Amino acid sequence: MTQLTSEEFVRISKLSPEARCDYAIAELVDNQAIYGLYGKDGWVMLQAEGDDCFPVWPHPDFAKSWEKNDFPDCEPKAIALADLMEKWLPGMAQNGTLFLMFPLADDEEGIILEADELAEAIDDELAEQGE
Repeated sequence: MTQLTSEEFVRISKLSPEARCDYAIAELVDNQAIYGLYGKDGWVMLQAEGDDCFPVWPHPDFAKSWEKNDFPDCEPKAIALADLMEKWLPGMAQNGTLFLMFPLADDEEGIILEADELAEAIDDELAEQGE
């Protein structure tokens, strides 16, 4: 995982939620990992409009900066693309958990995707990159 400069961090943070979602999926394919927040009670999960959501970010720096006062003991943890495709997506599709893609702040949330939608977006990105 490459380090982000402060300029890159700010530039990417200013993207629209849709553009951040696209960026996160492209980075997931490029880096073969995406990041969630993990603590002593397990993975951070949220409620959004009555649905269980799993927030994910394209880089640990974004996950760390989002960390709320509610999750002070959580750290970014990578989920490998292979594990995401083989284990996480089928399991989340089965239990109805949604992905919250690259949220930033309360007033600038991320895009919510169903597991099947994320799988399709990943497949599209892989095809686009010729993998």
